[in-house]
Amino acid sequence: MKYTNEERLRYARTHRDIKVKNEIHPSAKIHRSACIGKDGFGFARDEKCELVKIPHQGNVIIENGVEIGAHVCIDRAVNGSTIIGEGSKLDNLVHIAHGVKIGKYCLIVAGSVIGGSVEIGDRCFIGIGAMIKNKIKIGNDVTVGMGAVVTKDIPDGETVIGNPARKIFPLGIKPTAI
Repeated sequence: MKYTNEERLRYARTHRDIKVKNEIHPSAKIHRSACIGKDGFGFARDEKCELVKIPHQGNVIIENGVEIGAHVCIDRAVNGSTIIGEGSKLDNLVHIAHGVKIGKYCLIVAGSVIGGSVEIGDRCFIGIGAMIKNKIKIGNDVTVGMGAVVTKDIPDGETVIGNPARKIFPLGIKPTAI
């Protein structure tokens, strides 16, 4: 859903940050210096074009068997939840923006950046230093190669590489941008 700048500004002016209650499963393993539940990076411009912080009143849910590496940052949602699905593993230095939903048994490798409101299906692999643009949907069993920049949705079972990310095809077939 797209909001106008006026709607964002109205929200920012009428809501205050509240105390957040994150839900972290007791079996989750969280390494040192991970930051879980900080407010996301959201701003609206006022009439003078100054930036006004948009409150993030949601939370973070970390499910059973999740492992979160050192210096990982997981932002809480504006409303609702940022969710790390059961059995998923996040390597060191991963950034998960506000409102992201990660499915079950995913691997996200060091240096990856997942933009706001991204949805990642089950059993996905996100390679070293990959970047995924805001509001992208990634299907189940997807592989995103090292350093890939994902700017469009990816259907189930595909493997993408490059900048912009492109589907890997058999020899002789020309790839198209994803």
